This record gives sequence, structure tokens and C-alpha cells, in this order.
Amino acid sequence: MTEIAQVKSLEEHFTYTERLARISFFYAKKYLVKKAPDKSLGECIRDHTPLLYHSLFHYDSATKWSNEPCQRILARANEMADLPPEEFEERMWENIRDYSRQRAEQNYPMAVGVTAPPSWHCGSLTYDPPQGQPDGWVVFHIANGVGPHSIFEDPEYLPCCFRLLMKETEVKYNSNVLTTFTWLNDRPRWLALFPQEWHDNLSPRDSNALPVWSVASWGQIITSRGTVDPKREQEVRETGILKYVPRGSHCSFENLRRHLEEYLQNAQI
Repeated sequence: MTEIAQVKSLEEHFTYTERLARISFFYAKKYLVKKAPDKSLGECIRDHTPLLYHSLFHYDSATKWSNEPCQRILARANEMADLPPEEFEERMWENIRDYSRQRAEQNYPMAVGVTAPPSWHCGSLTYDPPQGQPDGWVVFHIANGVGPHSIFEDPEYLPCCFRLLMKETEVKYNSNVLTTFTWLNDRPRWLALFPQEWHDNLSPRDSNALPVWSVASWGQIITSRGTVDPKREQEVRETGILKYVPRGSHCSFENLRRHLEEYLQNAQI
């Protein structure tokens, strides 16, 4: 039986939000302004770092960053755009320190590593209602509903989540194909959960693509405990590169169900 671990403390969450903010500021100023010269520094932070949604997390904002405090932060970043990366990071962090702590305290009960978002339907997975996809397709997303444990710790856990998601969307929407876009699609441990069809349909590995603002890119520097992995953070600081590249794929419910039976049989050997 899995040992019960203590969830991260509020102080750990304060540190988590600070580390996400700091790497956002440094990465944007050091690397993004060169990779996206058509964007302002504020736009680089907004579109390609985890600052606004995952560090300051406005769950009550439909567009995640249109509220006045976030707009002020982006404007301040543009005002200080001529500073070198290290100074920019320090000045921006000092500028948002109090606000960051306020947001962290407010968001702690729903924080990464503490609990999955309340809207999550199927354990550590959730899905979007059908919109803009081929008939029968369902887009799913991944979180950690068992933090501080890993979603891979119990080999039966993710298959259970997938089976629940397939059954629920099958009944609700007549879905029969799953699809997602995530850095996990660059990880063998995740790919082992899927049939050959999923592997065949993986999008090309574009190592030059800019990261998106969400955990589809940045989840790889976040631990199952809901902290920032210092090794991964340092790699980004030194190279400007996120090790794993988000990729999309899809497969049929039928093939995934069949594969998960084999996966679980092998896990029990």
C-alpha cells in the first residue's frame, strides 16, 4: 500500500510561486526577446512563461491575464526591458513580491501538489466538451490529483483515469478518439501507456518551437510535490531550452483500451 505523504506546506508554496516567477522573468529577458523579436517583453512573458496563470494563478479570470494587476505587471516589464536579465529578474520580483505572496496564500488550497482543480473530471485527467475537433474526438488534459505522490507511482492509477475518461465521454458525447498536446509525449514512461497508433500519430519533435504558457510545456520543471525542480530550472537558465518538447497525438478508444489491458498485465508480472 502506498505510504501517505504530507502535502507541501504554505511556505513551500510561497517558494514555488517565487521560483516560477523568477524563471519567467529571467527566461523571457535572456532568451525569449531574441527568439520572438516581433513581441514586446511583456508579450513574451504573457504568451510563453508560466508567470500569470501558474505562478499568480487567476482561476476567476476567464482569459487568465486580462485583469488589471496582471496588465500592470506586463506594463512594468516593458518599462524595464533594457535591464540585463539578472537585474530584470530581481527588479520584477521585488515589484510583485507582496502581490505574489497574497495570490499564493489565496490559491494554496487548490495549489499544484495539494489538490487537483475542482473541475477535474477523472482523477488526474479532465476533458473539454467537443468543440473545433473532428466528430468523436475528445481533448484531454493532465494534472496531478494524487500529489505529493507521482501519477506514475501506482501502475494502475493512470489506466483507471483513462478508462473513466473514455467511458464518461463515450456516454456524454459519443466520443471514440482521445487527443492531447503535452511535454509528456516526449517521455517514454508516459508513452508506454499508449498503443502503437498513438506513437504513429505523434507530431514532429520541433526543438525550436517556443514554449506555451501552460504546463503543456512548463510542467516538466514542476515536481509531483508541487515544487520547482532546481535541476530543471538551472538547465533552463543555462541553456534557454526546456528538455522535453510538447507534442500532440491521438488514438482510438478501442486501441487504448486493448493496450491498457496488456500494460496492466505486464505491470503485474
